[in-house]
Amino acid sequence: MQPATDIAALTDKGRAVVYAGLDRAQAKAGPRQRLTVSEWADLHRWLTSKQTGEPGQWRTSRNPMLREIQDAFSLNNAIREIWVMKSSQVGVSEACVNVLGYYMDHEPCPLIYLMPTLEESQKWKAQKLNPMLQEPGRIRDIMGGLRSRDAANNQTMIDFPGGILFMGGGNSPNSYAQKTARVALIDDFDRFPGEVGDEGDPEGLVRGRVKTYPTTHKLGFISTPTIKGASLIERGFDRTDRRRYHVACPHCGHRQHLRWGNLKWDQASAIPAWAEYECEQCGHGIRENHKPTLLREGIWIPERPEIITRRGYQVTALTAPIGLGPSWLSLAQDFLIAKQDPGTLKVFVNQNLGETWEDNTNKVTSHELAKRMGTDDMRVIPPGCLAITVGIDTQDDWLAVTLLGWGAPLRPDGPPRLWILDWYDIRVSNRNTTHPELWDELETYLHLPLINHYGRPMKISAGLIDSRGHRSKEVRDFVQRPSLRVVLYSGQGATNRMNRPIAQTASDVDKNRKGKALRSGYGVWNVGTEHVKSYLYGRLAADGDLPPAERIIHFPAGLPTDYFDGLLSEVYDPEKRRFVQKPGAKYKRNEPIDTLTYAWAVAHHKNVMIGLRHTRAGYVNDMSWWKRRAETLESPPVGRVAVPAVPGAMPLGQPAPEGRLSLAQWGRKT
Repeated sequence: MQPATDIAALTDKGRAVVYAGLDRAQAKAGPRQRLTVSEWADLHRWLTSKQTGEPGQWRTSRNPMLREIQDAFSLNNAIREIWVMKSSQVGVSEACVNVLGYYMDHEPCPLIYLMPTLEESQKWKAQKLNPMLQEPGRIRDIMGGLRSRDAANNQTMIDFPGGILFMGGGNSPNSYAQKTARVALIDDFDRFPGEVGDEGDPEGLVRGRVKTYPTTHKLGFISTPTIKGASLIERGFDRTDRRRYHVACPHCGHRQHLRWGNLKWDQASAIPAWAEYECEQCGHGIRENHKPTLLREGIWIPERPEIITRRGYQVTALTAPIGLGPSWLSLAQDFLIAKQDPGTLKVFVNQNLGETWEDNTNKVTSHELAKRMGTDDMRVIPPGCLAITVGIDTQDDWLAVTLLGWGAPLRPDGPPRLWILDWYDIRVSNRNTTHPELWDELETYLHLPLINHYGRPMKISAGLIDSRGHRSKEVRDFVQRPSLRVVLYSGQGATNRMNRPIAQTASDVDKNRKGKALRSGYGVWNVGTEHVKSYLYGRLAADGDLPPAERIIHFPAGLPTDYFDGLLSEVYDPEKRRFVQKPGAKYKRNEPIDTLTYAWAVAHHKNVMIGLRHTRAGYVNDMSWWKRRAETLESPPVGRVAVPAVPGAMPLGQPAPEGRLSLAQWGRKT
């Protein structure tokens, strides 16, 4: 009798032969067994340390709420469209890899997987997909091993027996063009652009790719949500049956989906020591050690069962399995930190609760902002101001300027404090921004002395000037002036939505004869205007609920009413997914918000980095930077004694002209 063959000990070619023989034998024996996606994953999916902190055989029972989501993509499921609005890091992305493996093995066909950009698609492929293709297992055996030099397999396409997998970036028209698919998975959908070039909206383009399979296609849209009314995943989820995972209370048996408002925690200390969930029916506390049983016995219940063609799932980190996501206690602790800053709270709501963030900035009024003005005059540098940036907006006939002061955060994990130090229009009679005289005035303004409360001179750390429009040549000439003693960068609002204040590299850079960018050459830096303005407007709204000493953005005395109208001149349009001008004559000018946007963004430039340091997790506060600045700037010069600040007084070392400070009063000597 021949000994049993150990398939794992065979070579790749040997295993392929064995599997081919088994498939032929099964074909003769009868029809192939139809598996669901979760059944296939439990049999054939192996996780590596590249993908998870728990490498080994995939077990759907480890994260039970993923079973129904995966199985909605199965061949025997009639659902054609699935929307998943989720918190981050809850296993849904790995479930999508299971779907791809299932079709590559079980029902080979053309597939599409799109991320927001091609760069992110390549990162996803390296971390999530390649281990399944390259590590020992069913998919690698089917393909006979993925050969990196094989022309049929590259960063945007994987050819496999009976089908093909296209990968791409949702912001590129080429990712959609001339491609047909039976299964299309769209990941991180909320970060897709509203329009893909001149082709149209990404959802419509994706639907066009599956038209060839009208009755057998599968469409999957997956994303963490963003802003209410602007979120693409929320918009799609609202058209579905809106399913939520319901668990039974261990005390009364009542089924409920977990809501943030019912999570209770230790109120006796600043850092909670415990957290539990309060049943909405009986009020008993449910400890987190009940979670394995809760999840194992949980079920998805639709809010609108009458909708039978589109499935929608909302996934929250509250239902993350123990060890695979944040605990209830860590969520409570993170929330107490996040609630102190609107930007951080928005991230918490999106990424932990899987809910959209509701923008309340429209409730702020010009009159309310005007009441927040302090007693210091413009150009008075208050104690605590340790750095200065400048934002400049270019108009046909004048230049608008905002000087922005920066101070250390009130707490290590908080945002830096901001002071509007000056708001100024630079105009020259009978001249416009094509004439050098107006730019001479700007240079004079930027070189004006700035003396802080302690008698120390301060310099402008950096500035950003708007170069978009028909004054780009004049801007270029100005920032390259040899006589200019302030570091200025040319900037423009990014055409695509950016999730950072300013780009990491410049565009339209000067190049040498070989086509390589010159390190010291001119370039234009894209600004994430939606990202910046969302933070600034959110901060203005949040400051209204705080006492003056705890506010982040501070205004000097003497700002005109139309400054605050201009500061609030824009509102976020969910349809266009960008900020647009508010209706009304008083909101006609938007220079105050634009110049503040540039002044705030340039502080995050990689060569500026005010109060920041770079880590693997991104930019974080650098409290030692603020400490070093304070040691330098907040002690009086040798032989001088610091004078207490007097409301309305000019800084030490500066004259006190009557009325509004002007360039004529300062003179041109610097």
